[in-house]
Amino acid sequence: MRKFLLLCGALGAVIYVVTVILGGVLRPEYSHVSQPISELVAASAPNRSLLSSLFIVYNVLIGTFGVGLFLNAKAGSRGRKLGMAGALALVAVGLAGMLLELFFPQDPGGARAPTTTTGTMHIVVAGIAALGTMLAVLLLALWFRNDPRMKRYVAYSLITVSVILVSGGLGASAASGSGGSPVFGLVERITIGAFIQWLFVVGLKMYSAVTPETERRVSPAG
Repeated sequence: MRKFLLLCGALGAVIYVVTVILGGVLRPEYSHVSQPISELVAASAPNRSLLSSLFIVYNVLIGTFGVGLFLNAKAGSRGRKLGMAGALALVAVGLAGMLLELFFPQDPGGARAPTTTTGTMHIVVAGIAALGTMLAVLLLALWFRNDPRMKRYVAYSLITVSVILVSGGLGASAASGSGGSPVFGLVERITIGAFIQWLFVVGLKMYSAVTPETERRVSPAG
């Protein structure tokens, strides 16, 4: 069971990428370079029901992966609190993403000037999710230090957090500027892409590390 939960990380990454690509295909006038991903599922956006449903699946998979990580950390003897905290942060990210899709879509016309309470809440919840993402990756990186099999993923995870922090700051600056930025969508994709590729790589690693034997072992990766 735990092995399947850990596979959900990689599956979630695939679902996210496919959904974004599909959204662009279904909406030829949409620009991946200048427009944020949230505009694909903004209120009244074309194909919102389909794309939002797929993003909900992604967020469910993120939360499920977090549960798998939590069980692994709980079974461990070293650094378990860091792992459990990081896993719970990842579950929270999944829940925040579901809130965005179900209750707080972006206002039509972009996130730079929300005109409704829902649009404002979209920005607030998205900001919380972004912080939760960085916290989750950072805590899990610290947890990885306690397992020789995962030590090379410590630096990898810290680099991922750094990319998210820097590009996320640049994206926020671009979004708040007058008239926005013609490359805001690209900067945002670097930020989100850093997390998505981490999710895929680490998800596969954690999944492959668990065998029927190691599932009972006391260690961060199994």
